[in-house]
Amino acid sequence: MATVSLNDRMTLIANLGVVVGLVILIIEISQANKLAENQAYTLRLDQMQQAQVTFAESDDLPQIELKVLNDGLHSLSDLERSRFRRWHTSVMLRMQSHYYHYEQGYLDDETGQTVLNAAANSLTLWK
Repeated sequence: MATVSLNDRMTLIANLGVVVGLVILIIEISQANKLAENQAYTLRLDQMQQAQVTFAESDDLPQIELKVLNDGLHSLSDLERSRFRRWHTSVMLRMQSHYYHYEQGYLDDETGQTVLNAAANSLTLWK
């Protein structure tokens, strides 16, 4: 009878160990997901900041953008159009990266919608 009681106690202790291990695993997975979300936001903000700095420091891009806004794409020279198109291509690639993070659940719905709206607005420029 003492052996049965000892086996029952050992089984109970082992089961408690499994439950504690599962709780710890759930906590670790939750923390890993939060870390991934924070990294996605940080990456997004870093990319946007770097793009803004690059644009602001450029000698030509702000002038080209103003020319497009005031006179349209047709007013650009071939060189200006090429630079502006490459700039917009890099913007689209960043947006694609942000949308991927949104689809993976690392960015909120508002951010995902903002990316989609910005992409749609950018596409109308090239029509």
